[in-house]
Amino acid sequence: MGRYGTWVIDADGHGGDLPDWQSRLPPEFQPHMERRRARIRQHFANLPGVGVRETRGTAKTTSLERPGMTDPKARLEDMDLEGIDQTIMFPGGAGEEWAGLDRDFAIALCRTLNDARAEFLRYEPKRLMSVAKLPLIDPAAAAAELRRAVTEHGMVGMVTPQHVREKNLDDPAFDVVWRTAEELGVAVCVHGGGQAIDQVPIGVDRWKTRLEVHAFTHPVGQMMAVMAFTVGGILHRFPKLRVAFLEANTAWLPFWLERLDEHWELTPEQAPHIDRKPSEYFLSGRCFIGCDPDERYLPHVVDALGEGVLVYASDYCHWDCRFPDTVKLLVERSDLSAQAKKALFEDNPRRLYALA
Repeated sequence: MGRYGTWVIDADGHGGDLPDWQSRLPPEFQPHMERRRARIRQHFANLPGVGVRETRGTAKTTSLERPGMTDPKARLEDMDLEGIDQTIMFPGGAGEEWAGLDRDFAIALCRTLNDARAEFLRYEPKRLMSVAKLPLIDPAAAAAELRRAVTEHGMVGMVTPQHVREKNLDDPAFDVVWRTAEELGVAVCVHGGGQAIDQVPIGVDRWKTRLEVHAFTHPVGQMMAVMAFTVGGILHRFPKLRVAFLEANTAWLPFWLERLDEHWELTPEQAPHIDRKPSEYFLSGRCFIGCDPDERYLPHVVDALGEGVLVYASDYCHWDCRFPDTVKLLVERSDLSAQAKKALFEDNPRRLYALA
């Protein structure tokens, strides 16, 4: 049990990529990787920690260099420092799912990344866990890689961007992926991706700064994803599927579910894939949303939607995280009950990821 006397499961941390993982790609894909590295540097040149090294603000411009991002021993030390018992780690998001629109490269890239992450996890598998990165440019290949990552490596879920290029997540092409996740009993985690390389932009092309792009794409992208899973019928078609919507804060969710319900009540025939309010699918015990420790409106979300939807996210160790104080900030809050804190620290992440 962590340093604050409560069991803490980090539902959304980062890192878990070994320093040399890219060198493990098959030789025929090494030129692809070299071109990709150059594109990433250019595309994210205005992102703190990638291109931005100085700011007058509070962004952690060297956070990605923290040893715990790539060294499992150092990661466990940072977890102990912060008061985290178990973490579910997410790989970086730069469009690996379509990898320069090259199907074979995307498959090789995701497979190599998942294999390397599995090696990281083996250092302490009871505390270090991960979701799988999938080549969603080919849904059938993505489903096969998910099955391999779960059955061979014990991964506890998958990550998907908010949309996959020109397709929304409720596109029937992805049903094979959701069906596989449901069959395997693992979580589907929607996590960013709107600003990735070669993504079809939704709104982000209107903005010039990373401040604007980052502030806009995460919550708006998750609003799209929530609509796809509820109104679009994914949760109806797959009644045992568990889904998390991460890295986008939380205060928008009560408003968005209310608005979706209102529009369904006005024109239910325009949502032929569902038979109840969108919010009823979300609040069925299968959907979760990641929370930052210092969000002002967390009590409002709990009051509006109940204690069963929030999951704690450290966001370790991104430029906008609150390391090493994320657990401390939540523990010390006086506007959340002890029961609500236990739910977001332990009960809800345990249900999301089906942890014993």
